[in-house]
Amino acid sequence: MQDLERLRDDAEAVLAMLREHPLERPYFVEFAGTPKSGKSSNIDIVEHFFRRMGFNVLAPSEGASKRTPRYLKSDWPAFNAWTASYALMQVVEGLHDPARPHISILDRGLFDALAWFELMKQRGQITREFADSAQGFLTIDKWREAIDRVILFTVDPEISMRRENAQTLVDDEGQAMNTKLLNELNAAYDAIRKRCSDSFERFQQIDTTEMEEAKQSAIQVARFVVGDLQEISGLK
Repeated sequence: MQDLERLRDDAEAVLAMLREHPLERPYFVEFAGTPKSGKSSNIDIVEHFFRRMGFNVLAPSEGASKRTPRYLKSDWPAFNAWTASYALMQVVEGLHDPARPHISILDRGLFDALAWFELMKQRGQITREFADSAQGFLTIDKWREAIDRVILFTVDPEISMRRENAQTLVDDEGQAMNTKLLNELNAAYDAIRKRCSDSFERFQQIDTTEMEEAKQSAIQVARFVVGDLQEISGLK
């Protein structure tokens, strides 16, 4: 309880500072991670917290599940090229948004796109040259440096499947929701984490395997965001 009260107090102080001295651009936080790791639930909780506190929050819907044309889903390179472009579009729009939101939440942003291209390379679906070109494009300094914080959510594949099946009427594995692919995806995220995490301003990995409620990790995430904004605004 005391932690939440302090978090609210710190958020209020940050907001007061930002209203007096607005940032030149939004603070970008990217939520990346595997299915059923708690990513979407954390976004909902964190977005709700900052909106209720009075922050102007930009949180566009995830491209991979909400916007991507369904007919692309059978062609993984095309599908992920589309979702990567959508993620990049959110960064570019956020940087030039005249409304100047305080916080821009990216659901599957640039880091996430890097991991999916890595996965396709490991599976032989694209060549190394294709992956290197796509990943190089996504990590151009101007765009990569706009991401103030990447939070990578991971979970044991068996737990991921258990969470998935708890909300469905059938237990059959799907094209993406299957233990083999989830293990491969975890390996791809790990490879990108080792190779690229230092290229982003701030990086944090949260393993939700032992977490029963998303609120546990959401408090951590909100604290990261407030701490970053304290640092950026000069309160820390």
